[in-house]
Amino acid sequence: MAAPRDRVIWTSLLSCIAVLQACESPSADRFPTAPPAAPSFARATGPTVTAATPASARQGTVTLDVQISGSGYDPGSRAIWQLNGVPYGKIVVNSTTVVSSTSLIANITVAPDADPVTYDIAVVTSTGKKGIGAEMFTVTYAVAVPGLTAGQAINDAGQIVGNNGDAVVLSDPTAGIVTIAASGQGWSIDRNGKTIGGKAPNGDAAIWTSAGGASGPWTEVLLPSLGGDGVVRGIASDAAGDAVMLSGSLLTPNALGRTPTVWTRTTSGWEARYLGFPAGSIGAWGQDINGRGQVAGMDGSGCCLAIYWDSLGTPTTLTGLSGARNSSAWGINADGTMIVGLSGKTAVMWKRTLVAGTYGAWSAAISLESTGSFCGKNGSSHAYDVNAAGTVIVGQSCGIATAWKLSGGAVVQRVVLQGLGPPNQSVAYGTNELGTQATGTAKGTTGVRFLGY
Repeated sequence: MAAPRDRVIWTSLLSCIAVLQACESPSADRFPTAPPAAPSFARATGPTVTAATPASARQGTVTLDVQISGSGYDPGSRAIWQLNGVPYGKIVVNSTTVVSSTSLIANITVAPDADPVTYDIAVVTSTGKKGIGAEMFTVTYAVAVPGLTAGQAINDAGQIVGNNGDAVVLSDPTAGIVTIAASGQGWSIDRNGKTIGGKAPNGDAAIWTSAGGASGPWTEVLLPSLGGDGVVRGIASDAAGDAVMLSGSLLTPNALGRTPTVWTRTTSGWEARYLGFPAGSIGAWGQDINGRGQVAGMDGSGCCLAIYWDSLGTPTTLTGLSGARNSSAWGINADGTMIVGLSGKTAVMWKRTLVAGTYGAWSAAISLESTGSFCGKNGSSHAYDVNAAGTVIVGQSCGIATAWKLSGGAVVQRVVLQGLGPPNQSVAYGTNELGTQATGTAKGTTGVRFLGY
């Protein structure tokens, strides 16, 4: 029999073993299998807005369905158009239909005087959570022209000539898209829509004519050449709207530069006349021509000198900004008192007077805008065309199609024509004679008509 002292020792040892076993195998009610979760301070995820289709609309658009994509939408979600962080009253959301948690349809009406700028789109869920898509939608002056990748020229009837891929096409308000040539380049159109100028599939300077209107048939006419390729860039019309003079250039095989050329309609066809070069130039391009036979263009030798040719073909070099020589001229108005183009990285015009049939000297280049104040120091602008009266110039500024309105020969308004939705890359290449419509391209892939500006 164990001594009392030994019993005490064994009892103590057994008690310690029991405690150790209890520590190794805790009961669920005394020691939880996992520590309690820490309090969460993360905000609940709200809705997102990632895209809008379509991403643009013109002023006065009524009941347009816009598909909004994103996430976190629930029954009762609603869309809001915002400008500078607040709802914009001139874009009214008539209804919002939730399609799924990632898609909804907003039916909107755009007021006729809605600002042509880019807007944010917000979505608010039924629980009040809000998500904002910054700069998702644009009110624009542009209308897409399906079947046209780039519009180059437009007349007062709203007919646009340009290209669809390699094909030369005409967009007509009644006939729609008409293919003029399966390949080539389309650059210009006369006032009555019977003559289109450009480059033929074989590379020659050419026009296409139709006596029966836009639907055709269109007949290709190859113009007198110098044995190399050529192109027609400008058309001048007579009082009846028929093409009477063409401007462009021809290349002589093995020549160092191009020859600026004017073709004049005669009773037997078209007669070529070759324009002179400024001193030191070895070639030049005739870009645009008016009814007086005056041409605006550029030297292509060292890129570039802006050049004016009078009706006799005598060249005058135009002075660029601060004497800069890197200038180019692209358009001339009806009476030959204004030429528009580029000097350095800035859209410019050159002006002169016409008093009692006598012209004054050409001014140095005059900036159409302070481009740096709009785009930053690396921004650029370019003027491509001017209407007959010299009151509207079109082109591009900060990568977006722009029109400059003039009064008394001075710019009084800069109008951003916008594109087909953010990021709105676009350019206006041509204006009609009235200055009420323009054409160009948006995002580099879609021909557009600009109107209502």
